[in-house]
Amino acid sequence: MIALDLAMKSIMRAPRPNIAAMIALISVLVPTMLLWSMKVGFIQSMLDELRNSPASLEIRVKGDYVLTPQKLGEIEALNGVGFVLPTARYLASRAFASHDNGRDRTPASLLPTGAGDPLLDKGQMPSEAGEAIISRDLAGKLGLKIGDAFEISTNRKQQREVLRIPLTITGIVSSESVVGQWALIAPSVIQEVEAFIDGFALPDRGKQGRPLVERPDVYSGLRLYADRIEHVAGLARAMTDLGFSVQSNAARIEAIERLDRILSGIVLAIGLVLFVGLALAVWSGMVAQLERLRHHVALLGLMGHGVLGVAMFFVFIGLFNALGGIVLADLMTLLMVRLGNLQFEGVYGNLTAIFALPASHIALINAGAFLLQLMLASFVALKSTHIRPGDLFRDY
Repeated sequence: MIALDLAMKSIMRAPRPNIAAMIALISVLVPTMLLWSMKVGFIQSMLDELRNSPASLEIRVKGDYVLTPQKLGEIEALNGVGFVLPTARYLASRAFASHDNGRDRTPASLLPTGAGDPLLDKGQMPSEAGEAIISRDLAGKLGLKIGDAFEISTNRKQQREVLRIPLTITGIVSSESVVGQWALIAPSVIQEVEAFIDGFALPDRGKQGRPLVERPDVYSGLRLYADRIEHVAGLARAMTDLGFSVQSNAARIEAIERLDRILSGIVLAIGLVLFVGLALAVWSGMVAQLERLRHHVALLGLMGHGVLGVAMFFVFIGLFNALGGIVLADLMTLLMVRLGNLQFEGVYGNLTAIFALPASHIALINAGAFLLQLMLASFVALKSTHIRPGDLFRDY
């Protein structure tokens, strides 16, 4: 194609205008992508800090309620629920933990757990009623480790009757997940403790009392976690609509999301100003190049070359400048992002890098720059179609 051949020859013979066009594109793309990567990295670091803390997903229900299976079903059906499990009253969630011989008793809190519990590591769960996962604080207090046997105990009837439940440690929860002396056990064990305190019989544990069948199938509270931090606010509102008083990190999460929108607007506004400047610079440069080559275009028309072929000459030059500038800008940006992250490594903990630029964001910014260059080149190409062969002699 004559237009492509002429474009390549023109670029090689007079590279300065094309180099200037690439530099203009680089001077816009690099700061825009760096600013955007700082915004993404900053917001992502704060969100990752929340994601790495199971407490961020928790919707804490305040007070005691009468939770029937039907009510629990309504809660489980809410959008964004990641983990829900009913709990006993506060009195029934307190016990003493000790060695399996009863020595070194220390207060402990009991927490029901199950599959998908955010507090537990992946694959970690007490699979049977005789197993437990304890907090690191409780393990340190009693000098326990995984595989050790211990017991929990509680009293009823003026402290005269004691319920002892032997357990085996199958895991220890990190201090980042659970602070204090806790034992995470199967819900059935929690139910036994509560039933014992309420005076019901536990034949399997050798305890007398009222028939267990008379115990109402209700709960006083629940553990509730959202599946993602983006669903915390909505789930908290839904629980409030159901009549529950709750606490959550919804306000903090929404504040970060608002900050994300504000920073995005600022970066986009700066990028828009830079791109407007780029458009003006590229337009003026290509128009100047068109005026410089006006006689050559007229000569091509006089030689019988079609209008479209001549116009594509400017399109090819524009595409070459766009591709060259974009590739160089991407390489420079990625290099600066890498150096910046190495420089600030460890400044914000061990979370997301200070500069974060996903490939999809790079592609979107590149596409915008490429389309801008293509549009400007097309307008100049259209303008070149108005040059006639007779313009070759107009200045003589």
